[in-house]
Amino acid sequence: MRQALLAIVAIAAAGAATLGVPSPAAQAATPTAARAATPAAELRAAAGPRRNDSATEAVYFIHGFDSSRRGGGYNCGSYWKGALNGFRKGGWKGKLVTFGYYRTDRGCTVEHPGTRSTPIRTVGQKLAWDIYNRYSRHGKSVDVVAHSMGGLVIRSALTQVQKRAKGWPPYLYVEDVTTISTPHTGTNWARRCTPVQCRDMRPRSGFLKGLYQSPQSRQGTDWTLIGASDDDVVTTGSALGMKAGHKVIYAGKQGLEHGTLHNRATGSFKMRYWNYYAKKWSGWVRGAAPVVVAKNASYFWWKW
Repeated sequence: MRQALLAIVAIAAAGAATLGVPSPAAQAATPTAARAATPAAELRAAAGPRRNDSATEAVYFIHGFDSSRRGGGYNCGSYWKGALNGFRKGGWKGKLVTFGYYRTDRGCTVEHPGTRSTPIRTVGQKLAWDIYNRYSRHGKSVDVVAHSMGGLVIRSALTQVQKRAKGWPPYLYVEDVTTISTPHTGTNWARRCTPVQCRDMRPRSGFLKGLYQSPQSRQGTDWTLIGASDDDVVTTGSALGMKAGHKVIYAGKQGLEHGTLHNRATGSFKMRYWNYYAKKWSGWVRGAAPVVVAKNASYFWWKW
């Protein structure tokens, strides 16, 4: 997964900017009790697919909360248009899977009927089983790119599977996860609405308290968190508010709003970044667009 940001300027000039990404083993720098308690023999027996640099894995794209007045859901093709085009133009060969979880969603590869009153944990369970049935049980790993609440969906999925919760798959193979403007520590915006998903996203909610920091799939999972100062829905503190191998923050006054960040696939932007192996954050540099960062985070297994 990812990038050596110092090379970003030169790489961007060459049309392939990236951001440094961590090794799977290092990414799981803080194993949870559930992970630590897993017998070593079992982990070896179910090691699953080998982690490597690859543009051939399937990538799940998970949209965010439906904030429309009438709850009309999303057209996944439109919601992810810039990101999907960016991945394809960037040379991604694997399947691009758009995951929908509202009954009013349309144009999604996978559609699960639900509403804004469906708990995020339940959506995560649907996602976990979909990944397991389509890929993990066949020994194949996937990558995930999630926007806003979508990041909490995959985080919940990996948390509950790692906890070995009843009713969840026995394991998952998710190599890389990139979250874009995800409220990892909640958002005050969610206090304005009443559905269950809003309550789940409020700071210090029971749902958020139950999530692991950097939850891991059976093969290890490398997390990259992206936030932007222009985002007026999710603060950068919340977007980067989980332990992860890589973190990226975009400076303000660049038009990288909450509703556009996940589709910006071209241009260079003022940013700072941090990788698990660095002692401190980088200075401000010109770096790649968010979609390019997400693509590179999905490609590399140890850098970005």
